[in-house]
Amino acid sequence: MRYLFPMNLYRLILYQQYGGRWHYVRLTAESGSVLRTDTGVCGLPPEKEEVASLAPETDPQAALRAAGAEWQAQGWRKPAPQEVLVLTLHFQMRRWHGYPAGAPWYDDLTAGYLDPIQEALETHCNGIPRGNDRFSGNYLYYFTIFNSDLALETVERIAAAAPVQFLLDIHIGRREKQVHIPIDPNVPEYLRSLFRVVEKSARTIAHELPVLFPGDPLQPEPVLNGAAPKRVRGEQAALLRRILKEKWNFDSNFWNPLTDASPTQVVFLNGMAEEKTQQVIQMIRQRYEAPLYMLDCEEGLFEIVPESIFKGVYEGVVFDASAAWIIYFSHHHTVTFGGEWLVPAVKELYKEQPEVLNVW
Repeated sequence: MRYLFPMNLYRLILYQQYGGRWHYVRLTAESGSVLRTDTGVCGLPPEKEEVASLAPETDPQAALRAAGAEWQAQGWRKPAPQEVLVLTLHFQMRRWHGYPAGAPWYDDLTAGYLDPIQEALETHCNGIPRGNDRFSGNYLYYFTIFNSDLALETVERIAAAAPVQFLLDIHIGRREKQVHIPIDPNVPEYLRSLFRVVEKSARTIAHELPVLFPGDPLQPEPVLNGAAPKRVRGEQAALLRRILKEKWNFDSNFWNPLTDASPTQVVFLNGMAEEKTQQVIQMIRQRYEAPLYMLDCEEGLFEIVPESIFKGVYEGVVFDASAAWIIYFSHHHTVTFGGEWLVPAVKELYKEQPEVLNVW
């Protein structure tokens, strides 16, 4: 997931190939607690586990960097993309015009396939999500994998047990599976050729990006450690979506200012400074009715905490159990506020800068 929470638990995973297989060392550190070291074969439970105490004032990220540097000196590292394989999950779904989270089949897809597959691959360091793509009913999800046999076995087992079955093709190769993108037959031939050139270039650039921008191999990553957003599914999710539609005319698609969908007055901004977002969070923390929800149009419906309201949203809304107010985040980086108390509060917040309100 893309949402960030206050935490002090971090991890660092490095890899090494020997004996014909990829192995992992997973370092996990918590401030004032312990440094845990797990080693094993990718795709299998740890073969060895060690725990060392950390001083109360220890910075967990610094501890991980120091420990990681020692393993790095022994040959452990982040492999280059060309050294590992790519797992593609290719779902062929009923056509849906709009963001995935609005589709009637999306909850079954995440519950039966996507969430358990990602969890299983991550548990034993055998899969790293590397993006997704969708078009014309084709939904493709990509993972970097280290043990292809165990990854395939894991996906097949989970797919076979899924309560609702979808058409799934599993592909493992050096690159992501490429699906032919259909072009409307009415498009002139010279434009069809241009589209194909652009498509090929885009895929080539996407494949090379990890090489061009390798990143920091010793950068620790936060571990949600129980603070992960709780996914909302089933009847509760259906009810919340219905409330959003009836009260705010939001149906997991564009909203104000991209469209004139809101049934009541709203106020919007073209981006917000960190200082202002923290003030809005403080206002909401004092007035919201739990639970607090985020409907991410790409990834689904979740319970969140106030601190994560402005973290990671690309297209979607935040609201609470009362649905008396709403915040909409658009892919154009606009932030729109609705609600009898929230709209005046935001206007008051910007009373010294009225020129930045409702400018599109």
